Amino acid sequence: MPKIKCVCECIISLSEIPSPNQYLIISDIEMDNYVGKVDIEQLYMEMKIVVKCPNCGRLHIFNEGFDKAPIIYRIDN
Repeated sequence: MPKIKCVCECIISLSEIPSPNQYLIISDIEMDNYVGKVDIEQLYMEMKIVVKCPNCGRLHIFNEGFDKAPIIYRIDN
């Protein structure tokens, strides 16, 4: 996915690799499954993709990959 559109209308580019707008997260429980030598490909597949809007700071969390709509969180001030 080269870009997504944020609620604030900002177009977030994901074409740059590595992307300054994309983060990866994994839960503590899922991380505990990895001990010793880690297969980085397998670990990567377990991680959730988070895209941060550089304009408003909203987080777009893709729990099921880019095929499903993200959950969007905004910053409360």
